[in-house]
Amino acid sequence: PRARQDWRWAGDHSAEVQKTGLGSSAALVTSLVAAILAHNGAVSLPAFGDDSSAVSDEDLALVHCLSQHCHCLAQGKIGSGFDVASATYGCIKYV
Repeated sequence: PRARQDWRWAGDHSAEVQKTGLGSSAALVTSLVAAILAHNGAVSLPAFGDDSSAVSDEDLALVHCLSQHCHCLAQGKIGSGFDVASATYGCIKYV
C-alpha cells in the first residue's frame, strides 16, 4: 500500500502535546550546523570513530555560536543556551 502523504487527516494536536525539554532540537541543529560547516571546510572535525584528532577551540566556538543563533531562530525565542552548549561541548559546568 502507498504511504499517505497528507498528515492533516490526523488533526492538529500541537496544543495538547507538551514539550519534553530534552534538548533534541538543540542536538539536531548543532549536528546539522557542524556537518554543514565541516562539509564546506569552515571547521575541521574528526571522522566518525577517529579519537586521535581533537577539535580546536576556535572550531567549537564557531559551531556553538552559529548553532545557538540558528536554534533561537528555529525556536522563535532566546533560551538559556545550555542545550546547545551541551550538544557542542558535551557537558556544561555551571558556576
